[in-house]
Amino acid sequence: MVHSNLRVEILGSYILVAMRGTCFRAKYRKQDAPWLVLDEYAEDSEAPITFSEFRALAWEAANEKARHLGWVQSCGELHEAVKCAARGPCIGDGAP
Repeated sequence: MVHSNLRVEILGSYILVAMRGTCFRAKYRKQDAPWLVLDEYAEDSEAPITFSEFRALAWEAANEKARHLGWVQSCGELHEAVKCAARGPCIGDGAP
């Protein structure tokens, strides 16, 4: 299954993901932490994939959109930020 089967929309601080041709839906919320939270979802027992498979695809699509919007960071970026915070000011962080 590919992302082309998914419809991803932004609605305020929410990312809505739906799979075309099914009743699968997932609603993710932006929060203060650097990751998304699943707020609501709808299952479809007659869909060609399982709900678990849909959730994995939806999570990936929602996070891709959230990174594009600057809502979340990749794991690598988060790890680097933690390392910089532990060491003190890092090059390029605006510190003198």
